Amino acid sequence: MYKTIKILSFLLIPLIFGCSDNDDGLKEVANMGNPGDLSMDFKITQDNTGLVTITPSGSNATLFQVDFGDGTEVSDELRPGTAVQHVYTEGIYSVKLMAKNLAGERSEVTQELEVSFRAPENLEVTITKDATNPFLVNVTAAADYETFFEVHFGENPNAEPISFLEGETASYQYAETGTYTVTVIAFSGGVETTTYTEEIEIFNPVLLPIDFENPDLQYLFYYFGGGDGQVVQVVNNPNPGGVNSSSKVGSYTKPSGSEVWAGSVITLNENIDFSGPKLISIDVYSPAAGIPVILKVENGNDGGIAAEATVNTTVANQWERLVFELPADASQTYSKVVLFFNFGTPGAGETYYFDNIQKLPLSLPLDFDTFDPSAYVFTGFGGATSFVEANPHNNEQNPSAHVVRSNKAMNAETWGGTFIDLDERVQFSNGNKIRLKVWSPQAGIDILVKFENPTDNSQFVEAVTTLNTANAWETIEVDFTGQPEGNWSRMVFFFDFNETGTGTDYYFDDVEQTN
Repeated sequence: MYKTIKILSFLLIPLIFGCSDNDDGLKEVANMGNPGDLSMDFKITQDNTGLVTITPSGSNATLFQVDFGDGTEVSDELRPGTAVQHVYTEGIYSVKLMAKNLAGERSEVTQELEVSFRAPENLEVTITKDATNPFLVNVTAAADYETFFEVHFGENPNAEPISFLEGETASYQYAETGTYTVTVIAFSGGVETTTYTEEIEIFNPVLLPIDFENPDLQYLFYYFGGGDGQVVQVVNNPNPGGVNSSSKVGSYTKPSGSEVWAGSVITLNENIDFSGPKLISIDVYSPAAGIPVILKVENGNDGGIAAEATVNTTVANQWERLVFELPADASQTYSKVVLFFNFGTPGAGETYYFDNIQKLPLSLPLDFDTFDPSAYVFTGFGGATSFVEANPHNNEQNPSAHVVRSNKAMNAETWGGTFIDLDERVQFSNGNKIRLKVWSPQAGIDILVKFENPTDNSQFVEAVTTLNTANAWETIEVDFTGQPEGNWSRMVFFFDFNETGTGTDYYFDDVEQTN
């Protein structure tokens, strides 16, 4: 697109040149008149490049030159009907047109040219956090009619902005957590700009498991009851090996004379999921055996909503894995993890190391005794239900304390069944058969086991086998040989598959993967 400006001027400055009295041919040329009616057409591109096309015109003129008015050299000589292009920055310029005729007589005129850039349009800004460093932010931008961008990240008001071009990335690493306003300015090449702002939250995404290995995370376990304001230090593992060969671990020194209830606390960036198992394990390195260690979880806003468990160390100056079974209420939320070492005894300046705080996953094998029965959540469909209960057929074939009772109600659908979601997907590379113990009041029933993608149940694999024994525990295997791998973390059980329900109870236990 072009903007055309035409200004006519009749201001002529004649410059008289002599001619030879002996050349009659030149008399006619001399009498043709001075160049007059001089003007310039300005065509300005509207893409913020500053490109201007200048077309001179005038009567009795055979050659033109243009002084662009910006301090650059004048143009080459131009013949009538031709134009010259020149790139300007934004501003107002006095452009001079100089013309001469065949007799060499000269005239000139000056016209005002205003070059202005439009504000950038269609500004699009993308602000992303780095996938591995929670304090690093990357910014890209695109716009029409821009020449470059500047970004202010909002942490230090005195910091110089970062300049970048379209297609480039501006990166910044914050020093502290908090909420910041990121401002991106698109420049036109002139005074016009377009601005975009967005608030971002920089937080320390400490989640379970905590292993102290990420140098970009701040593992802020704050002291209380002694040494308040200090934080647990991340140090080299004092004795790699055994259950913990990690490089980095947490180090807590219980200050001398501290309270008997002194400890440390960290706030996670998401709630702990207690919908399944309520067990958390911690690797502990203690200076003495028999030291009581308390693990407590608390609601982020109400310390009265809490659950805790105590486990004693059994060895000195060695790593051991302590498992805490927490009586957490799954209907509540817990985001604080609190640790007490040698609870009940004032501090003596002793140091404890800890590492690998993790929630134990619900995964194969399932024996229904490892966790509290409430950890095993089955969902029924088609008229079937399943619950973990005391083993009603406890004997030498299956001495387990708990098993699953699966009931297929009267007139339940032929496809009625139940499923449980695992925390870890099943991979057939670890074993292509599923083995389980089944107790049924009737023999000859088909038992179908199915694995699904919990986010897309159209993706599944399944296999069936037949039970041969009635009123006794029988170990069966369901063969998935040749089945593809997938996100198989939902396990589905169908008893007396393809038959309408008769209200029968079936029992199963010890589900494991094998070859």
